[in-house]
Amino acid sequence: MKILTRVLTFAFTLVLATGATDYLQAQQSARVDAINAYNNARDLVDSGEYLDAIELYMEAMEIAESPACEDCADLVEQSQNQIPRVYYQRALSQYEQFRSSQTLENIQLSIDYFEEAGDAGEEYGDADVRDGSQRVLPQLYYTRSRIEYNNEDYDSALESLDIAIDLNANYTLAYYQRGIVLNNSGAPLEDVLAAFDQAIEVGTRLEDNENVARAQRRAAEELVYQGYQQSQNNQRTEAIELLEQALEYDSNNVDAYFRLAEVQNQRGSYQAAQGNAERALELETGGVTDRAPIYYELGLSLQGQGSATRAQACQAFENAAYGEFRDPALHIMEYELECQDL
Repeated sequence: MKILTRVLTFAFTLVLATGATDYLQAQQSARVDAINAYNNARDLVDSGEYLDAIELYMEAMEIAESPACEDCADLVEQSQNQIPRVYYQRALSQYEQFRSSQTLENIQLSIDYFEEAGDAGEEYGDADVRDGSQRVLPQLYYTRSRIEYNNEDYDSALESLDIAIDLNANYTLAYYQRGIVLNNSGAPLEDVLAAFDQAIEVGTRLEDNENVARAQRRAAEELVYQGYQQSQNNQRTEAIELLEQALEYDSNNVDAYFRLAEVQNQRGSYQAAQGNAERALELETGGVTDRAPIYYELGLSLQGQGSATRAQACQAFENAAYGEFRDPALHIMEYELECQDL
């Protein structure tokens, strides 16, 4: 009986030992499988096969989380850490493709991939990937709007800019570009100026002086253009209001002073025209051909004030006698002012 008991005890111990060995082997096998999946995923990243790499990292994580891989918490963490980073690397790679081929399709893929990277960063707790993706997305939507604008798809360009602004309310350049798109789409002047005003307000608050100045210049240029159009339609009061508003945006706008002198000469406001022409000449940095039209308006303003300023008018027309203003200036000097008698 004792012999039988010893035999049974030995057999039971052997079964236990065999079971423990099998269990350890299963544990080791699961860890090896997880490591292999992890390493293969890393190789796929190096070859640019990002989605396949992400799938393998997920597989490695699933194996490491299984009951068969009891001491694999390190592999779970490492796989989780890699997944959002690969999404981000995929997005960066796509953006490089866009830079070499700047198509609407490529910028849209860049947007899609960075949005997926941001979602992955949120899901897996990677704040760097999440925040980095969120920072770049407004710029990508702005870039998309520029392509749409160049394609004259103004509605889509405005939608892209609205998204960029929703993502970053302090995006001065997006407000500025919105003014450009509205202007070219034929929107009312007040809507165009409102967009430039937003760019100026945000840029001033952020000390973004470059884009503030840019918005001020473009607002002034559009007002000068509209003022000139009004003067051509003999709407001189409206023209003057628009030109004076232009100077509120850009007090050194040469064209605004020149066009004011032109309209005021048409109205017979010669002293006011003289002051604006002289201010335009102070600001004009171009050569004699650029200054000729301003001198011509100065000459008209001086001529209109009578004999007391006749000599000054002759000098102004002499300075105006270049390019397309040469013949009309010489005509006035010879036949109207008789400058040769001075």
